[in-house]
Amino acid sequence: MVRITVLGSGSRGNAILVDGSEGSVLVDAGFSARTIAQRLLAVERQPESINALLLTHEHVDHASGATASCSRWGWPVVASQGTLAALADMASGAPAVTQALAANAPTQVAGFSVEHHAVPHDAADCRALVLTDTRSGARVGVVLDAGHVPDTLPAFLAHLDLLVIEANHDTTMLANGPYPRALKARIRGGSGHLSNTTSATLAADCAHRGLRGVLLAHLSETNNTPEIAVATARDILRRAGWHSDALWACPQRAPMTPVDLNGPSAAWHGIPRATQLALF
Repeated sequence: MVRITVLGSGSRGNAILVDGSEGSVLVDAGFSARTIAQRLLAVERQPESINALLLTHEHVDHASGATASCSRWGWPVVASQGTLAALADMASGAPAVTQALAANAPTQVAGFSVEHHAVPHDAADCRALVLTDTRSGARVGVVLDAGHVPDTLPAFLAHLDLLVIEANHDTTMLANGPYPRALKARIRGGSGHLSNTTSATLAADCAHRGLRGVLLAHLSETNNTPEIAVATARDILRRAGWHSDALWACPQRAPMTPVDLNGPSAAWHGIPRATQLALF
């Protein structure tokens, strides 16, 4: 069984639960331990059922709850060497149990084979991740913060079953929006965040017949909407030949209904009260 549950994604915090055949991992802990526990409860899960925390990078919207959560529930933290070093320099300090991602080989974590790829972001050592369930072979890719797309990233994301990808902003909304000029420059710069169009183009570059779903994550609440993000991605993906309707925008303020990869296609299962913001 492989199931992905986005507990929340955006500038206020990010956390993604990935359940596999042999274990469960949380990708990022950008909420307080209390909020993480509440959102897990909303999807009928307990923090103690999680085996490890994977971090993409150390920014507060991805790691603010890491140390407290790991202390409370005994999770080891798995991240790049640069991210672990950056955590140690933060006020909360590094979690007690850490493991560095292997440099040139997959890292085995709770029944997943975890691969990583450097992505350009104004953090110490931000990483895109691919988690392969070692029993079933199902592959989940996660790209949450990137200023631009490295040439080798589409190949790294090849042959996925599900892609979780940042679609931070609509370029027109950002240009005309209320942010100061310096912040706009940071967001659209080479170490900032992916626009809807760039995100969708990356998804299209790694789309294939076996790609069963795309989750658009880290949407700006000021410079984007779920409807615009989904429409942009749908248009670009369909022009690239991927015609599935399994395309969703992740909410910030509530858990999303789990996406279950067990059936013949990605499908919604289980939690009717969870929030789904974008539908066709």
